[in-house]
Amino acid sequence: MSAVKKFLASVGAAGLALAGAVPALADTDAKGQSSIDPAGPAAQHIRDLWMIVTIPALIVLLAVGGAIIYAAFRFKERDPKFMPKQIGGNNAMEFTWTVIPALVLFILFGISVPQMFYLRHSPAPTGLHITVYGQRYSWSFLYPNVKKEVFDGSVLYIPAGQPVNLDIKSKDVIHSFSVPRLAGRLDAIPGQTNTLWLQADQPGTYYGQCTELCGTGHATMLVTVKALSAADWQAWYTKLQRGGR
Repeated sequence: MSAVKKFLASVGAAGLALAGAVPALADTDAKGQSSIDPAGPAAQHIRDLWMIVTIPALIVLLAVGGAIIYAAFRFKERDPKFMPKQIGGNNAMEFTWTVIPALVLFILFGISVPQMFYLRHSPAPTGLHITVYGQRYSWSFLYPNVKKEVFDGSVLYIPAGQPVNLDIKSKDVIHSFSVPRLAGRLDAIPGQTNTLWLQADQPGTYYGQCTELCGTGHATMLVTVKALSAADWQAWYTKLQRGGR
């Protein structure tokens, strides 16, 4: 096997190994913040769309990169006899490499738009609504039928197994609410209410943070979502309404 073929084989093997290792990256993130380790339907849709885009992109990267590397080694000599056949003005080839990328983009667009509508509109818009306030450098939450915001170490309590609608606001500068295993990120903008929904399929603790540089304490602006069973949530919520936590 020639040196060029060995090199291309190594590149191909590395690409396949990288593609196969993508799911394992979910275990290497900080405090369980991974978009490719979803714990709810919204995050699952984001992850699925990411995989649909990433795998073809890796294939294209390997094909184009491999062709460039092959050409660089195969035709590195200056002698005209080593020059590849020139294809300038070949209408069929130019049409092909214009149409195929266009088709790929249209297909990805067709796949992405329904996902955007799904993520934008809550499957249960009349369900539980919680207002989320971002402020330097913490999060607070206003639950329905509760008069005061809850400041509890930036911990958001939700019932597991059902969609929760969040109205996200800011009290000072632009922040960004992100809990990658449950939903996508959304900015908290002063004077504006942005809406997001998330759902945790199972009871557990899920971590996130502000993902918009908001000042010197930005790195400490973390958020924790605790998904409780239906019974535990109801007990906690009843206690909150009565003035306790």
